[in-house]
Amino acid sequence: MNTMRSKLIVEYNGVDATDIIADDCDTFTWKDNASGAADTITLNLANLNQKWMNGFYPSDEDVFKAWIQLQEWAAGYKEGKVYCGTFMVDSLKYSGFPETLQLSAISTPIDSNFNVKQKNRTWNKTTVRTILNDIAAAAGITLVYDAEDIGVDSINQNGKTDLSFAYSLCSDYGLSVKLYNIKMVVYDQTMYEKKEPAYTIAHDQLGGSGSYSITNQVTTVYDSVKIQYTSGKKGKAITYEYTIPGKDGKRQMFISTKAESYSDAEKKAKAALRENIRKSRTITIKMMGSAKYMAADCFNLSGFGKLDGIYFIDSVTHQKSGGKYTVLLAAHMVVTNF
Repeated sequence: MNTMRSKLIVEYNGVDATDIIADDCDTFTWKDNASGAADTITLNLANLNQKWMNGFYPSDEDVFKAWIQLQEWAAGYKEGKVYCGTFMVDSLKYSGFPETLQLSAISTPIDSNFNVKQKNRTWNKTTVRTILNDIAAAAGITLVYDAEDIGVDSINQNGKTDLSFAYSLCSDYGLSVKLYNIKMVVYDQTMYEKKEPAYTIAHDQLGGSGSYSITNQVTTVYDSVKIQYTSGKKGKAITYEYTIPGKDGKRQMFISTKAESYSDAEKKAKAALRENIRKSRTITIKMMGSAKYMAADCFNLSGFGKLDGIYFIDSVTHQKSGGKYTVLLAAHMVVTNF
């Protein structure tokens, strides 16, 4: 019988460093986030003879790419390389004894002021896509935009970093931001949640070494939303209300924010309501590792009775420790009914 194997492959500053790093690597953890946070990688390295303090001392300017190589994997699990992306060295933590190094890296560009410098900027008569393209260009990364463009009459950055401003702007309109492989990927999460499930995760698949935890929150969930906003030079107050079809609207979320128009208010109100509902049913699943589990995928949950349904993956934590490779999925039930 063939044995399932996994191997860490690393290209460091453009050079194959698999033997140098992987041979010292006791634990490798990669967190793949769908939105709201950069992807991260942590390597726990043996620091024999203080190797990683001297000739192989990592620099804060170092960049590396990583893959997980899968061989002889079981039926239904994808073989081949899992590409983790491009990462910049973020922190070093040395410990003893025994001598070890915990090397942490992040997908956010750290050779610019992207997530450090607070800025005051104003955009007039523009679009969300144009604003994000300006931010990406300043950070030296590429914007990938997979959503309807949205007009913006006027908006101020008001002392936020480029990264926090991008997250905030996109959150207002139900857009997600993923930093991956020297790119800022922006997508319409609702449209992604409407996609066909990429695979099924069944209850009996988790027996033995697998585990799960499901939370179904009821008391903090809204079924309607009301937004009051000011529009135009005279600051005229306008109200927009929405109730989910089939609901009575007694549990109403209230939002007070600026909106460009009635249509703009509708987008912001529904985005806030969806985000609230997405937090109501969440699941974490730990199981044998596979290349097929990726953040921003949808999957069909089966064998859990009335908790069955389609879920969207918010993050996947891939961990390789010794010869064991596992994944930890965090997901929420999709919100596609409005």
